[in-house]
Amino acid sequence: MALFFKKLNKKLERDYMKKNAFTLIEVLVSVIIVFIVVIGAMKISKENRNMATYLLKRGSSELDNALFLTKKVQHYSSEEKNAYDLLTDEFSIKDMESREILKKLEKKINITESMPMPIGGENGTPQFIFYTNEILLNGNYPARYYTFK
Repeated sequence: MALFFKKLNKKLERDYMKKNAFTLIEVLVSVIIVFIVVIGAMKISKENRNMATYLLKRGSSELDNALFLTKKVQHYSSEEKNAYDLLTDEFSIKDMESREILKKLEKKINITESMPMPIGGENGTPQFIFYTNEILLNGNYPARYYTFK
């Protein structure tokens, strides 16, 4: 029995020694698999970069939109205004560079009419009524805000 295992072991060693490299098909299959994985990783990386760029621009646009949320904005429905025109009454802007930057920030302003929103109460009579209207700022990244009175 020991002789049988010895011969089997020698035969396996000879067979193993004959095959000491990968075949061409094995190499091609592994290269294709690596290629697919690398292409997938590159696609995900590009999508992440595009999403990061979008979020950065959207965040910057939200900061720009905040400049338009003054009390004076209620007077401009269906008009295109720049941030400088809305802020001149509230701030004294003496720096010319700041003025030019604010003048470049333009948005079309749309404001809905005030709508009553009854709150609480029994038997259909409200305890108090809020009045709300919607402010739509249209630009590269549109935004929607609500005011309550």
